[in-house]
Amino acid sequence: MYLRNTIAFIILSLTVLVYSMTVIASDEAKMKTFKGATSMELASMNIEGVNAFLADVVSSNDSDAPITCGLFRMEKGNSLQYTYTYDEAKIIVEGEMTIAEEGGETFHAVAGDVVYFDEGATITFSSDSSGVGFYCGQRAQDEV
Repeated sequence: MYLRNTIAFIILSLTVLVYSMTVIASDEAKMKTFKGATSMELASMNIEGVNAFLADVVSSNDSDAPITCGLFRMEKGNSLQYTYTYDEAKIIVEGEMTIAEEGGETFHAVAGDVVYFDEGATITFSSDSSGVGFYCGQRAQDEV
């Protein structure tokens, strides 16, 4: 049930993103591509002592229900604690990271694993090496 809901959220998010880009950019290309996106340079989240990096790759222009997709990298070092103010799904695309919900489950995620975060979840990210995740969240671009 959890996996089905997560997959449904990802499909719905991508559908809304494509639809909103199509409606707003009717005279422009209907598809945007980002070749080699997992190799792009990710900006530091600028949290002292934490090796966490993030880059929004694409966002919808829908101000009522924006969707932003991008990449997150967590490297070995101090953990990152983050409280979500929006819903988000993340798929690990390379490496590994440990994802722990405050007061809940701890999950060791590897490439191919999907994790879904409800708004209000407080999550701690860490890695014994490095991991990269692709995310799709219900937020505007650069609203972290």
